[in-house]
Amino acid sequence: MGKIESSIATISRWMARIGGIGLLGSAVLISIEVCLRSLGVGGLSVGAELASYALALGATWSLAYVVFERGHVRVDVVVMRLSPLWRSILDIVALASLAGVGFALSYGGLGVFETSLRLDAHSNTTLGMPLVLPQGAWLFGLCWFTLVAFVRTLQAATFLVRGDHSHIARIAGTPSADDEIEDVIHDTQGRMIGQE
Repeated sequence: MGKIESSIATISRWMARIGGIGLLGSAVLISIEVCLRSLGVGGLSVGAELASYALALGATWSLAYVVFERGHVRVDVVVMRLSPLWRSILDIVALASLAGVGFALSYGGLGVFETSLRLDAHSNTTLGMPLVLPQGAWLFGLCWFTLVAFVRTLQAATFLVRGDHSHIARIAGTPSADDEIEDVIHDTQGRMIGQE
């Protein structure tokens, strides 16, 4: 993995972790609110709002990481029976489709963000949150996902021109059981080395 690719993968991994922490934090906050209400103590009544922001952040900030992990759901019953060339072409089409969907979502998200910015929109809740804050984080996640999917598409297309179908399968194909076992072994070895 090259330096740029490694940096993009690291940023994507950390974004997914931050999104996950946000989801866990919102679950804890909602649990506290429910407990306070059941005890008759007034709730904070901000949990649902913050949870919705955390859900948007967690979803969009994890998308790029899923591209690197090849975790997007695909049904490849027929694809696995094709020649390496056709598998590579369909893998690139799948990545390009992700980039296209990401672009459409980012474009739409930019319109939402610009409208909130222009109107100085705030949430109609006790927090009165300026909507550009959560929408900006959400939009950043969408744009990052689009960029990563586009970069991976270009990488795969470059390998297609070179005729390197095995590398395309490693970055864009559906992981096989052997790939997943190899990843687990690699991760475990990395953890064991870190413990020494």
